[in-house]
Amino acid sequence: MRKLFCLALLLAAGGAPAHAEPVQIKPSLLRLNGNLELPPGKTASDGLVVMVHGTLSWHGQETIAALQKNLKARGLGSLAVTLSLGVDDRQRTRRCDVVHDYALAGAKREVGLWLEWLKGQKAQHVDLLGFSRGGAQVAAFAPEFHDVRKVVLLAPAFATSVEQAEIYKRSFGHDLAPEIEKARENPLQKRTVDFLTCKQATVLNATFLDGYAELPPRLAAKTGHPTLVIVAGKDEVVPDLAKRLPSEVKPVVIDGADHFFHDLYGDDAAGLIAKFLKTE
Repeated sequence: MRKLFCLALLLAAGGAPAHAEPVQIKPSLLRLNGNLELPPGKTASDGLVVMVHGTLSWHGQETIAALQKNLKARGLGSLAVTLSLGVDDRQRTRRCDVVHDYALAGAKREVGLWLEWLKGQKAQHVDLLGFSRGGAQVAAFAPEFHDVRKVVLLAPAFATSVEQAEIYKRSFGHDLAPEIEKARENPLQKRTVDFLTCKQATVLNATFLDGYAELPPRLAAKTGHPTLVIVAGKDEVVPDLAKRLPSEVKPVVIDGADHFFHDLYGDDAAGLIAKFLKTE
């Protein structure tokens, strides 16, 4: 097992912190950051929800930050992590002008390292939550994390190949297929191309292909764990998600909520999540 170096004071002696605690581990060359929220009187050993953010985002993004606080108010601790996406010590939204050289496999590996760290904290149980693109990614790699207890997918941004192409054309005004073909010609070459939410970014072709790989709705039924899927009723990013999920998945729809669960809709989502995670 690789040694993980904790570079922040995580747990105060004799009790849990009453506010957010930054956490950093350095399992290899890259420093990975997270934010730990613990209710008063609790420690990491009481169990935590590990949260994964959306596209090119980070743990301080509004939806994630609000969810941590709302779950804390309901007695649930959480660790929101920031995927490095190839950047050492990343602490903000991923910049478009820094070379994109990473993959879903890296996200899975980093989540696994955080789960390993939590074992060292003797967490009684660990749940896994993904928001937006993070939700689709969590659904994809959750079956490989056997020690995870439950999974929550919050407005997961599932997309088939056809849907990826539609989103790309709508976002950038030109077709995805030719860009995919160019990337396949030389996966280890870098080029300037429209990518995810970035206009004309420098992207490794292999990263481009990975970024537009299918993350289809059927993954919601294959997490390998008890799973709660929460759908925003007025989701402008993933419209009609409830209808696209496989029949065996019974999502909970929060009517009126936008993709980011602004205002009181975030509190509604936290209530549903807390109830699901506290139910044996």
